[in-house]
Amino acid sequence: MKKVLAAAAMLALSTGSAFAADWKPDGPIRLWIGYGAGGGTDIQARMLAKELEQTRGWILVPENKSGEDGAVMSAQLKNEAPDGQTLGFAITTTYNFAPMNSDNISPEDFTYITTTAGSQMAVLARTSSGWKSLDDVKAAAEAGETLVWANWGTQVEAGAEVIARKLGITVNHLRTAGGKGALNAVVAEDANLSWGGGVQRPLVEAGELTILSSAESTHLVQAPDTPTLKEQGIDLDLGYKYIIVAPKGMSDEVRDTIAEAVAEILNNPESETRKFIEKQYPPAPVIETGDALRKTIIDGYAANVEMMKALVE
Repeated sequence: MKKVLAAAAMLALSTGSAFAADWKPDGPIRLWIGYGAGGGTDIQARMLAKELEQTRGWILVPENKSGEDGAVMSAQLKNEAPDGQTLGFAITTTYNFAPMNSDNISPEDFTYITTTAGSQMAVLARTSSGWKSLDDVKAAAEAGETLVWANWGTQVEAGAEVIARKLGITVNHLRTAGGKGALNAVVAEDANLSWGGGVQRPLVEAGELTILSSAESTHLVQAPDTPTLKEQGIDLDLGYKYIIVAPKGMSDEVRDTIAEAVAEILNNPESETRKFIEKQYPPAPVIETGDALRKTIIDGYAANVEMMKALVE
């Protein structure tokens, strides 16, 4: 699985400030968002764009280019000039999993600038189901209940299948439009299980949804006593990070200047972007940059390839 740092850890930016005065964008920066309007990715990207304008004077023009877990946007992005004038905002899954299902992108096609936040990946069910654990799900399936699992992409669908096989049960997969669509499906009773990457917070707080398991390497902020999948003998970590990328070939100077500008915002307790992250993807921003981030993506891709091989054996 992806070898990324825990969502609760906020790293100090390792690059210095030497580059900050050297590069400035030549006109507006196009910020392509790999998911649709209104979701957590879109909201976070637009907040960040606004604050970069306020702090650096850069003009950013956000544009949604949704489809195929961010792969549609990324396939266009890779052909742009690596000059900092066109950036992509997506999640790490776009680059360490989606390329396995696309002939149009490879993990090697991009410059990885910085992460901003980490997920709170959870297995969810309606509270009205009475389920409180994966054991309850297994018991329901064995009693004859039909299980429908809402998934927003191929990776989480594969994860749902891994869990089902480990439990010795069968699930039907429902593909939805984004994480919000997965939550809508389970609330509307079109599915009885779903994933949540963080946007489930208000529904959990309202008592409509229950977290059955953490799909991260650590316990979740909202459910500190709920076990992880690994603690239940299921070798899965589906946590992801929000990430800013550019076409391959971007100079270290441009890459690090953009990363530093983003870190300045995320490290500011008064930042609206930071406050959004703290609320939606607690407890704090997650910053990983440069060569370390690139290694995280490449290592994660290799691990996901192995997961899919095991699934089809």
